[in-house]
Amino acid sequence: MRRYGYAGSGDTEWHRALSYWRKLPSEAFEVELQDEVLCCVREMGSTSADWQAAIEGDAGAAVGLALRLKTPSVITPATDMIMTLLLRSAFEDAGAALVLSTRLEQMPLPAVERARLSASWRLHNVYLAWRGRAAKSRARRRK
Repeated sequence: MRRYGYAGSGDTEWHRALSYWRKLPSEAFEVELQDEVLCCVREMGSTSADWQAAIEGDAGAAVGLALRLKTPSVITPATDMIMTLLLRSAFEDAGAALVLSTRLEQMPLPAVERARLSASWRLHNVYLAWRGRAAKSRARRRK
């Protein structure tokens, strides 16, 4: 598994995107930042089937990696990578957003920052769940 860096001009951006999960609330992720996270994830590689699935966008695989991650005493490169995979899925998957919120509460971050980030992703989870239910309701009415 490649960790930090790769041969290319976007090295700095790739490093920066790995820290977004622990620095930015859900509402900060406009299209440009989401694209930056996606580009970062595309540069990851692994021989593990779970990691490969998460890298390819499987939210369940990303959630599984995050749930198996032991709560660290310090943020490591592996923590950044797993949480970035989860972040990528949390943009559109309510379950991933909820797990991101929960895992943020357990991370070694300043208490106020942990609470702020966790609350933003919990709210994003509610929004995604509502959006999904509203779409199903509209589809039923059209039938």
